[in-house]
Amino acid sequence: MSEPSPKAFDCVQSMRQARDSLSAQIADTSYDDLVKWLRAYRYTAPLLQRLAEKAAAQQCPPADAQKAAHR
Repeated sequence: MSEPSPKAFDCVQSMRQARDSLSAQIADTSYDDLVKWLRAYRYTAPLLQRLAEKAAAQQCPPADAQKAAHR
C-alpha cells in the first residue's frame, strides 16, 4: 500500500478548534444567560431556525426542578 496523502482539511481538528473556542467564550456564563443566548440565536438555514423556534416554544421546567429530577 502507498502512503496516505496529507489531508487538505482535517475535519476533526476543525471541530475541536470550534468547540474549544466556543467553550472559552461561554466558560463564565450562567445557565440562564446561555438559554437566553441560544434562544436569541438566528440560524441562516431556514430548517434549523424553524426547529429552534419550535424548541423554544416548548415549556421547560425551571433548572432547579430538572436538577432534582436527575438525582
